[in-house]
Amino acid sequence: MSYVLGVDAGNSKTFALVAESDGRVLGFGRAGPGNHQTVGLGPALGEIQRACVEACAQAGVRLPVTLGVFGLAGADLPEDFELLRTHLAERRFAHRIRVENDTLVALRAGTRRPWGVVVVCGAGFNAAGIAPDGRVFRLPGLGWISGDWGGGAFLAQEAVRHVARAWDGRGEPTLLTPLVLQALGLTSVEELIVSLYHGRVEESKLLGLVPKIFEAAYAGDRVAQQLLVQLGEEVGCTAGAIIRRLGLEQTDVEVVLAGGVFKGKGPLLWDTVTQVVHRTAPRAQIVRPPFAPVVGAVLLALEEIRGFLDPEIRENLERSLPAELRE
Repeated sequence: MSYVLGVDAGNSKTFALVAESDGRVLGFGRAGPGNHQTVGLGPALGEIQRACVEACAQAGVRLPVTLGVFGLAGADLPEDFELLRTHLAERRFAHRIRVENDTLVALRAGTRRPWGVVVVCGAGFNAAGIAPDGRVFRLPGLGWISGDWGGGAFLAQEAVRHVARAWDGRGEPTLLTPLVLQALGLTSVEELIVSLYHGRVEESKLLGLVPKIFEAAYAGDRVAQQLLVQLGEEVGCTAGAIIRRLGLEQTDVEVVLAGGVFKGKGPLLWDTVTQVVHRTAPRAQIVRPPFAPVVGAVLLALEEIRGFLDPEIRENLERSLPAELRE
């Protein structure tokens, strides 16, 4: 019996799935952050191993499996891929190891076909695309040094910046002020500035400000609305650039919007992205991924060992998925 292992390792968590070659999911494992760039190589590999071992134990399957596809945040440059492949192979997760950037497993989790475009907007920002002929283009995803703008961490910083400017008079009043202070358990903007200066606010709490931006925008706050429009224009610009790069302007390309930021309240961000993308590709379909990215890793693995996936395999996969992996 052939088994495949799909892994999605990101900045906050690692998920692993074991499936049979007929698509049935047998085991699911989870662990902590698996990005070697943020937590270090040893700790990241340890979390990946913990998730894989849990998934295999639940499935009653022994490692190594036939094929493992690892969608890894931090797999950005050729040197990252070489490092990660080497260390994953040493741990004998699978007879064959395939390492992809996490954008590509997110893409496959969101498309009906093996090709399309994805923009991931979680804590960070990244994007990639695959053409029908298999050509791949992916952003380096290294933040400002590779031209990136956006993501949850950036939005949270912008929210604080606008609150500070509203307080000192350089900016206009905004509903973000009470929402940010309440979310962080602070009583004044002065206290906010001092707390951030001394590093007293945890990163997770700062990321928790992102839903407050959507809340303020939905309530009509102009500052918050401008932030979401600005992000939507950047997402649309990024998707459009990849569409042009791959020559997909005249196709009905699926543009997958993946990551927690796209789950924010209200239609403003989504509508802005749609308008900008349609200037480049009028037939493009803007879609939400129906599954968590780890499912895309399994689909890539099944496609590699079986070729084209018939509907029965896809149905087996969907029927056997843990509920929490459905978006």
